[in-house]
Amino acid sequence: MDIKNKLKDRKLKEQEKKVDDILAAAKRIFSQKGFLKTTMDEIAYEAALSKPTIYKFFPTKEDLYFSLVIPVLEDCLKQMEEINLTLQLNIYSTGRKLLRDIANVFFNKYKEDPHMFRIGQLFQQAGMLWSLDKKTDSAIRDVSRAIMDEMRSIIIAAQTRRLFRESDARATANIIMGSVYGITQLHDSKLGSKSSETMDKIIEETVLFFERAIVFN
Repeated sequence: MDIKNKLKDRKLKEQEKKVDDILAAAKRIFSQKGFLKTTMDEIAYEAALSKPTIYKFFPTKEDLYFSLVIPVLEDCLKQMEEINLTLQLNIYSTGRKLLRDIANVFFNKYKEDPHMFRIGQLFQQAGMLWSLDKKTDSAIRDVSRAIMDEMRSIIIAAQTRRLFRESDARATANIIMGSVYGITQLHDSKLGSKSSETMDKIIEETVLFFERAIVFN
């Protein structure tokens, strides 16, 4: 490899590290303060980089926020699609297993990385999208809507296969998501994200509650 290529590769790696540092810093600050109260100055300070460097890679705060939110949502959507496919192939023999897989899409995401999950929650809160440009707003809403549509499709298919009891699929999906957000917020505010055993107990109790409410077998 000649000198020019070596320098080019080194520069590329340096840029990739800066982007990783910016995203890590933004994740921490957004999670702590929310989108509206976070400033690019704070992110630059947290990342130990200049603000012009931040803007070089992310022209606006919206672009930076969007870069963090979308991977979280897309991964949740991918897992929901895999669950739906498994259901369509008649691999699920019990509603209990299906319900636990649905819940674990979100609870496992929270346990893997609470910071990222909190950021995924923020877009749901009233007013969080008011300061986003239309393109960003639309993209986030489209993915989140697709997640809910996929969950409703799973619930309807499960009812057809008599794995779940008959209910309004939209309402059931909304209740499940509301419970997920409520439990994770309770865990953050009252218990602390380090108490994993307590979190597992709360998740188990919640899943058991839903089993009694909607599962046939």
